[in-house]
Amino acid sequence: MKTKIGLLSIVGIFIISLNACKKDRIEKSKNEYEPVNSYLDVKKQQEQEFIINGSSNDTIVGNQGTKLLAGKDCLMFPNGDSVHYPFSVKLVELYTPKDMMYWQMPTVAAGNILETDGEIRVRATKNNQDLVLRPNCAYGVQMPNGAPKNNMNAFYGFDTGSFFDWTDNPASLGVTTSVSPTFNIIPYGYEALIARLGWLNCGKLANNGSGNTISFTSSTDYLENVGIFIYFPTTKSVMQVYNMTSGLIPNGTSVKIVMIAVDGGGNLFHYYNSMTISANTTLEVSLTSITDPNLTALLDGL
Repeated sequence: MKTKIGLLSIVGIFIISLNACKKDRIEKSKNEYEPVNSYLDVKKQQEQEFIINGSSNDTIVGNQGTKLLAGKDCLMFPNGDSVHYPFSVKLVELYTPKDMMYWQMPTVAAGNILETDGEIRVRATKNNQDLVLRPNCAYGVQMPNGAPKNNMNAFYGFDTGSFFDWTDNPASLGVTTSVSPTFNIIPYGYEALIARLGWLNCGKLANNGSGNTISFTSSTDYLENVGIFIYFPTTKSVMQVYNMTSGLIPNGTSVKIVMIAVDGGGNLFHYYNSMTISANTTLEVSLTSITDPNLTALLDGL
């Protein structure tokens, strides 16, 4: 009897081990990818640099049409010292969902989707040191747009340490200012005075913190290193997905889902889907190969 029990135990252990090995082989058969950051960094809009030698060239125009008034009187070193010519103004322009995805700069503020008409980053430097604005001072900006909207505000970008966020309350970032947070509509598009250097979003809140989520899973691909983005065509908003679950998306919203991945050989893979949100959803995804020109065309067509 003991011998039979022993044999049964051995058989049972063998079966369990066999099943574990099968499961391990299944898990290891998933496609693995490198971190997508390197690919996105190569594709993203490059920072433009303008050397300001005097007041005659302190108005600059970016290659996508952003206009900046970069007068030195509002600039200072962090210790309060004055700035003298020459100094540099550096500009990044993001006016398309493609460029926002490449830069991984989503338009979500405190969990709420921002309707957006563009993001820019403005820096000023002297002797390789970042400059700041003097208290109660501002720089002028114009952002091009053929159909500007009312009630678009200046949202300032900041890093929380865990993710990037936006606020239209500069006081929460320690900035004292009396300038209006609202963009004026002009024939060129938008115009405003901006009280802080760094990231700026021309936007307004598009939801009230309610909605549903999309979760992502895959039996064919490891998704940890995949760039996952959700685009909102109606509001030109971009959400980036972290930890396989999106933020809140308002019910009835139509979205486009784009996933970008790169394998160890530098080959591109993607997933694309469009859907309307009606409930919390879990998507089973499978990435497929794509060329760089075709992925670029897909993002251009969002």
